Amino acid sequence: MKNKILLAFAFLAVFIGCDDDEYEAPNSFSDVGFYTGLGQQSDTLLLNVFDYLTFSDLSQGYLEHSWMIDKGNNFLEGPINSRDSILEQFIIYPGDTVTEDETIHVLFNNPGFQKVRLYDVFKDSVTFRGNKWSDALGAKFDYTKAAERVGDLWVIDTTFVVKVYDTIVPEIEVRQYGAVVDHTSTDTIYVEAGDVVQFIDKTTIGEPTGRYWSVRKTLAPGAVSSPNDVVAQSSEEVADMIFKKLGHFTARVSVNRTGQNLPGDGETYIIPAPFKVIPSSKPFVLTGAIKELEDETIQIPFNGEFAPFLNKEEFFKITVNGVDFPVNSVSINADDATILDIKTDKIYRPDVITISLLEGSGIESTDTRTPVSFTDVAVVMHDVNLLNIAQAGLEDGGGAWTKHWSSDGTGEVSNEMPLSGDYSIKLDLVPGQKEASMSTPASEFTPILNKTGEPFVVTWKMFITEDSDTAGRAMGLFRFPSWAQTWVNLADKPKGEWVTVTGEFNASSITGFYLRIIHGSLASDLTVYYDDFKVIEKEERP
Repeated sequence: MKNKILLAFAFLAVFIGCDDDEYEAPNSFSDVGFYTGLGQQSDTLLLNVFDYLTFSDLSQGYLEHSWMIDKGNNFLEGPINSRDSILEQFIIYPGDTVTEDETIHVLFNNPGFQKVRLYDVFKDSVTFRGNKWSDALGAKFDYTKAAERVGDLWVIDTTFVVKVYDTIVPEIEVRQYGAVVDHTSTDTIYVEAGDVVQFIDKTTIGEPTGRYWSVRKTLAPGAVSSPNDVVAQSSEEVADMIFKKLGHFTARVSVNRTGQNLPGDGETYIIPAPFKVIPSSKPFVLTGAIKELEDETIQIPFNGEFAPFLNKEEFFKITVNGVDFPVNSVSINADDATILDIKTDKIYRPDVITISLLEGSGIESTDTRTPVSFTDVAVVMHDVNLLNIAQAGLEDGGGAWTKHWSSDGTGEVSNEMPLSGDYSIKLDLVPGQKEASMSTPASEFTPILNKTGEPFVVTWKMFITEDSDTAGRAMGLFRFPSWAQTWVNLADKPKGEWVTVTGEFNASSITGFYLRIIHGSLASDLTVYYDDFKVIEKEERP
């Protein structure tokens, strides 16, 4: 049983009493206190099932008073120690749903929305003044609740709504080659090395917010585990896990519920069916892109693990800008034996590099397969965009870029015409408008420091609509603080398609950007979209 000790929290509000003839000093007041895992009042209280909350009615001068709870929940007798984990021992009034106790402790056994009702009757009119949290406003606000007149008496009738979260019960599905496999039995699931097994989290009970899949080496009894035992992992709802190593493995998923305002919970499910990875019947081939890392290591990924080897550099060929380069070393990656690491001479960002694997290398996979040779496969060069995701792709929906103060035309982050993601910048001018522009607020822009002394290269993608009048029109991307700009003639750019624009800024730090289209005659009628901004420091081969 899960137990979360919730301490009583009380706040006071004054009831003002009066009659129809003259003012009389109030002789009663009401205060209602409760505490949740949020530490604040809210329209809906959030709680784990089998936890309890304390409600206290501190009203004075009432004629009648009662608390009512939903059937299936229980009243508890306090005090309850923080170390108490079996709350059933504190149940009082078994089966009852009404009590006249001033302070109650309610054990919530039912998941879903539950209600706790406070009913007080007074001789005089009273008003409750309180302060609570609003999820809609994202802040606290003051409110009042006046008693309702019923005959000659006054009634305060308040219902607290508690959302009770059920215990998480993981539910999953496992697929191999697209077909569902029975993961609940203890029969071994056989996987060829390099094959993908798909794990799907279908958990709904407990309303989870995330999960973590892991595949780890099955240890012999008494063996000590280590981080290296985990051979595949993912946090995706649908996880495609590659089984690369030969041997026996166990898969599990930890499903959790976390969040600032949520009662936490989690449950781990170990899949009963063991996995055995056997030698693959498929070719041992390059899989995925060959990439350059920041330290100029070139990585070649395969669909299986390599058996150890030495001195195989002569079976690899590297060309840089069409010229053969030396292969200084070839080794198996220390963290992932499906990857080969290659080193060559100094390379630069604009270089065009290709890799070839020649026949007869004698290299093998751990399941004795020979790698399939390949010729002149291009290397994806390492590149770092100095802009963050919001500045580069507008995927914050606005904030990293905002309409510039001088813009009388349309300058906005729009979802009408994105190239990638969901958003792009839209600049639009119609006759009578002079400028359409956006800029990056200083508060949202971390200065980009020039580290190498080389110029910055800036690129972006641009789309001019078919009906735009671009004759004699131009645009500029300005760099703060120098106000240097990349000037672009719109008249010679194609319409109705995305084009790439490239420019340079002199070597100095950048504190922001200002993107604009301006036309002094106020006669423009054009629309341009922008996406995928990129800034890098220039690098050239000597």
